[in-house]
Amino acid sequence: IKVKSLLTVGKANEAINAALDFRRQLGLPAPQKKPASKFTIIREYIRVKKLLKDKTAENIANLPELDDERYEMGQRMNEHLATSVYLVEPTMLPLVIFQSVTTSLKHGLSPTSSPAFARLGLLLCGPFGKPHEG
Repeated sequence: IKVKSLLTVGKANEAINAALDFRRQLGLPAPQKKPASKFTIIREYIRVKKLLKDKTAENIANLPELDDERYEMGQRMNEHLATSVYLVEPTMLPLVIFQSVTTSLKHGLSPTSSPAFARLGLLLCGPFGKPHEG
């Protein structure tokens, strides 16, 4: 609620800090609040690409449901982070997207998975220039 409230009143910077702190309190990885280098973005993209290697849309749709509340809360924080970092530090957005997709692939699908995969498609079709992969 705190993250959403901060974002609603235009305090995106504070919302990012709160969301990252919450993820860390859950014991989940959280990107550093700083501009992401091209190297870091490409490295994380390659990791996600390896996880997706032989998966079809049907394989992904048939993944189990996410049943770990900690990861579910972390995924919800990533939803808020995606909006906030886009406003404050857009180079962090791919890292948040990759983290959400990775969690869905490794731990199961949740209501936040569809937007995560859609954002991945947006990245691939836009800045990454790979519409055939998006």
